[in-house]
Amino acid sequence: MGALLTGGVIVSTAMATWLYIDFGLLWWRHVDDPEFEEDWGVFNFSECINDWWLGVARNPRLFHSILTVPFDLKRFWNARPGLTLWVVGNQSYIAAMYFGCHLTEAGQPMCAETGDWSRVSAAACMVAFAHWYYIFDYNWNEPAYLTTTDIRHDLFGWMLTYGDFGFLVWYYCFAFCGHISWLAKPLTDNHVNFAIGTLIYIAAMYLFRVTNIQKHNFRTYIANGGDLSKYKVWGKPVEYIHTEEGSYLLTSGWWSFARHFNYIGDLTMCLGWAISSTGPGHVFPWV
Repeated sequence: MGALLTGGVIVSTAMATWLYIDFGLLWWRHVDDPEFEEDWGVFNFSECINDWWLGVARNPRLFHSILTVPFDLKRFWNARPGLTLWVVGNQSYIAAMYFGCHLTEAGQPMCAETGDWSRVSAAACMVAFAHWYYIFDYNWNEPAYLTTTDIRHDLFGWMLTYGDFGFLVWYYCFAFCGHISWLAKPLTDNHVNFAIGTLIYIAAMYLFRVTNIQKHNFRTYIANGGDLSKYKVWGKPVEYIHTEEGSYLLTSGWWSFARHFNYIGDLTMCLGWAISSTGPGHVFPWV
């Protein structure tokens, strides 16, 4: 795991540095790109750390001359490498439980020749399925993701390159399934924790989806030229903030409770996974 974490940091840092150089220092090379925006580039070296960290381009793209739709770097980086490896990582930990893999005193991995499902925790299976479904839902409802802050507003710098490939893909795996696979005694007797955690996850996943769809429908209605005076949320006329930049912030429905209410669903899902992965003396998932 240490090698994977280190590799993630190296790749993320290299990616952010290349973005800073190509789309920041050499910004003039991209002025004819359709997605080029006036705030792209590096214009003040005193802000180099901020520019490298947050990014210097919003949606940098490649291969304009050979692709009908240019390759969107941020969209690909957010959706493909990290999320795919996240699923693979969970499956690998479940395989390790199945074959009873562990480290010897010499620090070498050892696994049984035959598998045994009695060693596989129901909590690990639930968490692995929940993570898979989260990613499946993400791709199934891809148009909704294209209206999120990550894609529409955030610049593409180290914060996102590391967040997607250095943090999310590895830490979400070993905080839950990885923790369970490392236990000396298989976690197969925490039935109450498993049931409570699963119910919390289901409720949180529903909350996550309905909040995001509510915002997506609002933004799609605007993009299609709809009349907001006729638009309703929960049966009431929609309330929103029209910013100086021209964007619209929904303040009705779920979004009347908090600016980023969809994160409540994310946080509550993590709570359900942590409860499912714990038992007497098991505190690591909470960390």
